Amino acid sequence: MTLLGPVVTYGAETWPLRKEDERKLIVWERKVLRKIYGPMKDSSSNKWRIRTNDELGLLFQKPNILDTITSRRLKWAGHAWRSQNLLIRIVLEKDPVGKRPLGRPRMRWEDLVKKDVSALGGGSDWKERASDRDGWREGCLTGWS
Repeated sequence: MTLLGPVVTYGAETWPLRKEDERKLIVWERKVLRKIYGPMKDSSSNKWRIRTNDELGLLFQKPNILDTITSRRLKWAGHAWRSQNLLIRIVLEKDPVGKRPLGRPRMRWEDLVKKDVSALGGGSDWKERASDRDGWREGCLTGWS
């Protein structure tokens, strides 16, 4: 996973992940871990079998790929909001001109950041929290209380 993880999550901090994307990433991660750790011999039946998801979690003992993507998304959000680069601030502050298409609105990146921050107990105004670099970094790692 040391080599494959960064390849798969490249640019993930800027993706608005859908449920289907999340499911595919989890399945991919489990598939890779099953290839790495291989099958195991069942002691009672003396037959080979694939490892269960719980067994993979006990062996790997690292956050899953979705938690990694969420933490990277929050770190990038704080970095982008504090950035002095004019283009990034324009993109984050302005609403695009025009109408959104009919139907259910697509998930936006900023909506995911708001959801992630509120899930960690940070409230709804993520931009205010992101202005404090040390507080933002601590909140991204351990959550706000």
